[in-house]
Parts: sequence; structure tokens; C-alpha cells
Amino acid sequence: MALLAAACSPASTTERGSRDDAASPLSATPIFPNLPRQRIVLMSSLPLVYGAGVDMAGMIAGKARPHPLYSALVQDHDLVVADVLDGKALSGARLIVLVQPRALTPQELVALDGFVRDGGRMLLFADPRLEWPAGMGLGDPAGPLRSSLVSPLLSHWGLELVDPGLDQVRLAPSQAVLVHPGQFGERPGKSGDASCRITAEGHVARCSVGRGRAVLIADADLLDPERIDVSADSARANRQWVHDIVAELDGEDSS
Repeated sequence: MALLAAACSPASTTERGSRDDAASPLSATPIFPNLPRQRIVLMSSLPLVYGAGVDMAGMIAGKARPHPLYSALVQDHDLVVADVLDGKALSGARLIVLVQPRALTPQELVALDGFVRDGGRMLLFADPRLEWPAGMGLGDPAGPLRSSLVSPLLSHWGLELVDPGLDQVRLAPSQAVLVHPGQFGERPGKSGDASCRITAEGHVARCSVGRGRAVLIADADLLDPERIDVSADSARANRQWVHDIVAELDGEDSS
């Protein structure tokens, strides 16, 4: 899938981006900062590459609707859409973006922890109650994970993710809108050397692990194309918030 995405998507993403920007000025707010070209790893159980409901036939027919985050990454960077997190996928990368990833094997969790510990940067969207894409139930094999399964990594870093049953949260001062977000809490008895600071009323955790850093966000619905591309209530603020977090991660550690 990663090779096919790299081969087929640049032209379609450019065309799709032009149509979206023309249709909605909200989508003109960049979702990703202007960084030097670099190798970035992306993993997600969500349909970021082709769009929800687009199968192989639809992709070949030019009906792909890539997510704006994927479009920004593939256009400006050497993007690796990883099916497996191992030394080969992570080699040479400085940033990994995980958006509601599938359940990771113990070997992948060790590789991910080691990547950050060795100086890498990680942005994780982990949602305990994912809403999008609509129309795909819990048992749909083509659907994403509806509840995040990254607890082994969180536990190792001294965190836990819970579902507080919230409906919608608007963060201050960014005005970004989260939908059914989770909350991070401290977990006693961590086995790693991570130092995590929980912010934004529990919805964000910023962790220093070895020589690297990670920002963990307890929501992935904020990236719903309807919310980040179309909605006048959230699109501009959600894009700007993601943009600022990536810029923060890319900066030098000031601690």
C-alpha cells in the first residue's frame, strides 16, 4: 500500500487540494508548517491516503480524496506510509505521525520507544471513542480502530488514556474543537524514563523520552475532513493548532 500510495497520489493530491482551496477558504490555513524537506513516517488505521469509501477502482478512476494532512506530507516531504514500524521504516526519519494506529506488536512498541529515545519526534492522535468515518461499524474490517490501542506505550511512559464521556471541547486559546476526546492521566509504576506533562485539561500530553520528544493528543476526530476542511466552526482553528504543534515538535528542545 505504501508503494502504491507514493506512486499514485502526488498528482491526485495536488488536484484535490486545488479544488478544496477554491471551494473553501478555510482550507487555505496550512495544516503543516513549512519545514525543510525530510523523511517523515505516517501510520494510521484511518483512510488518509485515498479517502473514506474509495476503493482501488475508485483510486484508479481518479476519485481519491486524500486527507489534507497526507497531502501536505506527500507533497513537501519524503513520506513513508508505514504498514510496519521497524528499523527500516524509521531509518533516517526525524518525525513520525501516528493517527489512531492499529494495535502495535511488542517489537513495534520497542522500535517506537527507541526511535523517540534516540532523538526522534512523535505526534500521536489516540482517540478512545472515534466517530469518523461514518458508516463503518466496530466490526467492519475496512474501518479504523474505534478505540485507541496504544496503552502499552502509554503505560511505559507513565500515562493512561481514559474516556471521560465528554461530547465536545473547545480548547483555549487555540479554539480548536475536539469531539468526544479522551483525557490523559498519570499512571504509577512506569517502567521507562519518560517525563510527561499533561496540559489542555488532560487532552494533551507532552513527553520527553531520552533525547527525543512526543506530543500526544487524546482525540483524532479533530482531523475529520468535515471538521478540518469544511466546518466554519473548527476548520481554521484545528488546522492552525496541528500546524503549531508540529512546529513546536520540530523546534530545538529548550529544556
